Amino acid sequence: MTNDVHESISATFNVIKRGHVLMLEIEFDEENFIKFGESSSLHVSKEDFGNYLNKTTSWEFDGKKLIPQILDVQSGEHHTKVICFLSQNPDNIKSVTIKNEFLLNVTSHSNIVQLDINNTFKDFRLHKGRREIKVDYN
Repeated sequence: MTNDVHESISATFNVIKRGHVLMLEIEFDEENFIKFGESSSLHVSKEDFGNYLNKTTSWEFDGKKLIPQILDVQSGEHHTKVICFLSQNPDNIKSVTIKNEFLLNVTSHSNIVQLDINNTFKDFRLHKGRREIKVDYN
């Protein structure tokens, strides 16, 4: 069991502006995804992960829904990191709405959403009792 080495069970979703693109970097416990995330194998595939991500999260920037495009899946010892492309030219974002139910079927799981956009860093903890955030940048 890998959970013994973690103080809390969580996945991190980091939305970051890199140059002229908006990226999403996700880190999570591979074992929990394979058990609870509807994986069809013992490894995390782009296809399985993409299907599950789109089913359990939604990403809206300035009223426009964005579908994360999975670029890379990197498996480490206990964690997996997934790099996704969200959009081009994400300048001056005014509002962000995120729904996130990723792995909420895992007991006491949290999703940490980090927004590193508009030269501002904000982070939020989502869980069974808080599945959505709306952030206004004014």
